Amino acid sequence: MPKTAPSTLSDKYGQLTKEGVLQLHCPRSWKEMTQQQLRYALHVIGCGMYSSVEGRTLMLLRFTGIEVLKKSIGGWACAVSVVSPEGKRKRHFFFLQSWQVQDMIRQLEYVDSYETMDVRLESIQGFKAVDALLHHVIFSDYLNMEKYYQGYLATKEEKYALGLAQLLYPGGVTAIDDAELTGCVMWYSYVKKQFSKFFSHFFKPVANMPGASQSGVNWLEQMNAQIRALTDGDITKEQAVFAQDCWRALTELDAKAKEAEDFRRKYPNS
Repeated sequence: MPKTAPSTLSDKYGQLTKEGVLQLHCPRSWKEMTQQQLRYALHVIGCGMYSSVEGRTLMLLRFTGIEVLKKSIGGWACAVSVVSPEGKRKRHFFFLQSWQVQDMIRQLEYVDSYETMDVRLESIQGFKAVDALLHHVIFSDYLNMEKYYQGYLATKEEKYALGLAQLLYPGGVTAIDDAELTGCVMWYSYVKKQFSKFFSHFFKPVANMPGASQSGVNWLEQMNAQIRALTDGDITKEQAVFAQDCWRALTELDAKAKEAEDFRRKYPNS
């Protein structure tokens, strides 16, 4: 996809108090973002054109409605549309110093991490997202999500991100842009982080897995091991396992992993 610089134009209005204090609002968490703001943030992150500071500065301008008019020594001449205490709309002019901008963008540091990203784009091309934590997603779809996610991490090829998007937004997604690609990968990364908490015995860091090497584990081998664990090696049970809700399957895998841990702890030399 062609990389384009995102616009900072916004239809947001500030508030001007009776004392003449300018009040601007900027989301303090992923959850506070509107869908439009979320898409903009994901585009800024995904287009690969900006450093973290530059990206957060663009988001600050967009989300607050600040318009930069001119750069001068020590800062920038700016304007913003405001609503006065009397309800009138007008442009308010002010000067922003560099330290003020640096201070303001600190509240956007959360966009540098997926770990608190408890929201996602609700739809792509009109196709609605599955449950935010993959409830009611069948186990076979979950396994394929993991396959595409690992494929994207290993290669950064868009085809894998598209495969992930088609499962997260079922129905017929045919292409994705920067925001949608970034949104899918960050959302799924957040899900994996949550799964590591819900199913702590089954999901462990690669370095903690028995026999794991620095290069990690083979995904195909890991997937086959999960299937064997759920079917007890009986291939006639595979279709029923694939059709299970992934939460039910992962709950069982977590229980089996705990049993294995308890056995190794009880019989360390076996």
